[in-house]
Amino acid sequence: FGACSQVCGEKQRFEKLMEHFRNEDNNIDFMVACMQFINIVVHSVEDMNFRVHLQYEFTKLGLDEYLD
Repeated sequence: FGACSQVCGEKQRFEKLMEHFRNEDNNIDFMVACMQFINIVVHSVEDMNFRVHLQYEFTKLGLDEYLD
């Protein structure tokens, strides 16, 4: 995902994904698909330290605040 971030001009990974996720014009199916993708990405990693790092990346991008 790091290479994709460079191509998209993101400062942080998953920045564009979260930008579209927070857009209220998107339908619920898209938002559900985003959450499924995030869960798959985070939980597909066996290394617990890296899993926590991924969770932190999404937290920095405002996922926790949006879900509250």
